[in-house]
Amino acid sequence: MSDSILVTVAMAIYRPNIEWLKEELSSIAAQTYKHFQVYAWNDDPNDEYDYDFLFSQYLKSIPFKIYHGLHNLGSNKVFEKLTELVQTPYIVYCDQDDVWLPEKLSALLYLFDDENVTLTCSDMYVMDENSKVISDSITKVRPRQILYSGADMISHLLAKNFITGCTMMMKTEIARKAIPFPTFFFHDWWLASFAALLGKIRISDRPLMKYRIYSGNQSKPLAGIHSKSDYIYKYVKHYQKFIDLLSQYFVDDMRIQPYRNWSIMRVSYLNHPTWKGAVYLWKYKKWAPDVTKFELVLPFIPSFIFSLLLWKIQSAR
Repeated sequence: MSDSILVTVAMAIYRPNIEWLKEELSSIAAQTYKHFQVYAWNDDPNDEYDYDFLFSQYLKSIPFKIYHGLHNLGSNKVFEKLTELVQTPYIVYCDQDDVWLPEKLSALLYLFDDENVTLTCSDMYVMDENSKVISDSITKVRPRQILYSGADMISHLLAKNFITGCTMMMKTEIARKAIPFPTFFFHDWWLASFAALLGKIRISDRPLMKYRIYSGNQSKPLAGIHSKSDYIYKYVKHYQKFIDLLSQYFVDDMRIQPYRNWSIMRVSYLNHPTWKGAVYLWKYKKWAPDVTKFELVLPFIPSFIFSLLLWKIQSAR
């Protein structure tokens, strides 16, 4: 690794749409900032496509390495493996089907204007399967994904993630502190929480990439939820595990304790709703307003109505 290379792009690959991957590689090669390299991990051990040749065609002057696992690990563990391998001061997490604006790396690096900044990120344009831009902000397509900023950012981030992994640049030393990545939530929330608890997060004032939304997106709202019991187990109880695990890393950080209490009350209320529980959750609704309103009525929603609501949420872009 050259001493002039400051950034490593960590890309996870799993049975990609090759045309979309070509678009992404072209956009990476077109970056105005040039002191970076690319590490890619192919997570399909049976995939025999020649990615080395493809990358060499598009990343002509950009150093790259492609790693192959013996077993399918899933995206979280792939990004964990790549984080272990990266030696540059900064790491950028990358999906396989997006398009970067030319100034993405330079703009994210510029935001590290304070030694306490641990992570920088941005909003995204949204495009469809045909690479047509359909929105100038992810928040217009997913209204519940609000990009909070300022001193109160951490109070919202610990309650609900709003930072997307493919927009992030992070200090590698901070990302390494978050290893191992848990498997029950996406890596971006875990990493963003570490970054916020250990320093500052800066968000660009403009989108720096085009995010592709299609039926196969891993991160679509409430993916894998099919029933109320699924929601409680995979969403609420997993959140409790998430906060409990964070508190083990940050034992003396009193900012986490209110969220542990909140997570316990959410589980308790959804299993056995009471007025006391409802009042408690309403008191802290500012952390996650839409989630709180939804969960306050969830125990009283008939299963067939819940299924209709779930379908509407999951089918939305």
